[in-house]
Amino acid sequence: MKTLGEKFRILRQKKGVNQKAMADLLEISIPAYSKLETGITDPNFSRINQIAQVHELTLREFLDVGEEGASEQEQIVKQLKDKINQLESSVIRLQSKLIDLYDRDEQRK
Repeated sequence: MKTLGEKFRILRQKKGVNQKAMADLLEISIPAYSKLETGITDPNFSRINQIAQVHELTLREFLDVGEEGASEQEQIVKQLKDKINQLESSVIRLQSKLIDLYDRDEQRK
């Protein structure tokens, strides 16, 4: 889960503005905004709401910022695990066939 500061940074970068521009929009100093992004300062509810409004987001949408990738990553990991399990099953089947062929060859001798 992303921190509030990470969400602020993601939104600012999506908007294509620097910290000075965001600080100006929020009517705070650049250092004050920087501290919000880095997590040095914990924002109060009204500041979070203000930042969400600047980005034209509801609070729910704001809270979901940056979390899309997490579920996408989980899906990718699950797909990879499924593929690994399939490959392991294939290897086991091939090993079994190889053993059978070896046994047949030994019986012919």
